[in-house]
Amino acid sequence: MIDEDALKARVLAAAEATPSPTRPEARRRGFAILISSIVLALAIFEAAGGLEHSAGRPLGLTLATAGGWSLFCAALSWLVLWRGRATLGRSPVVVLLAGLVTPIALTAWTHAFHGTYPEPFARVGWRCLGYTLAMATLPLGSLLTLRRGAEPRSPWALGAAIGAVCGAWAAALVDLWCPLTNLPHVLAGHVVPLGILIAVGALLGRRMLGVRALRTDVARRSDSLDPYVDTKGV
Repeated sequence: MIDEDALKARVLAAAEATPSPTRPEARRRGFAILISSIVLALAIFEAAGGLEHSAGRPLGLTLATAGGWSLFCAALSWLVLWRGRATLGRSPVVVLLAGLVTPIALTAWTHAFHGTYPEPFARVGWRCLGYTLAMATLPLGSLLTLRRGAEPRSPWALGAAIGAVCGAWAAALVDLWCPLTNLPHVLAGHVVPLGILIAVGALLGRRMLGVRALRTDVARRSDSLDPYVDTKGV
């Protein structure tokens, strides 16, 4: 077993030897993942019946519900994902609060349209729940992977906020598909999956977004160079 200082030096050397993607390469990769996520979400949307499934609600109200929520999603994405000129991005408190406010905002916005038209049928919301999770899974995994090791302060908070972003955009598509706005359905079919994604994002973010996760990856690369090096304590 080697001492800790020697191990840290070896880890840093492995990190320096690991090629990092250039900014254009990272942007192309992120754009490709974004397009793939959108294509998958639209495929699920169409396979479920698309806009025709919400034909029992006036089209204008459908577009208003989904369009208004999409504006919220855009603002949330900017707040959580855009770093601006700051090296570390926004405060963990800010991004966490943004993520936690999202389910409340979704409930208030969607239910605000209740009573403006007769609902065509009654459902618990299991399909809405499933479609939201299915549409948001790939974007969540992709964004967490792209931001791996990028949050040294509160990685779980950023992970929770990213889960909220992915769930919010999925909810916008589900709003186009689902014609129901009564409170029990909104809570079970729309808000619960959003809460699940926030919780999963927090759990995965704690493991993937922290600097420790990046150090562990580098330590593994270092260990692969010398199988007799003990990485315990890194």
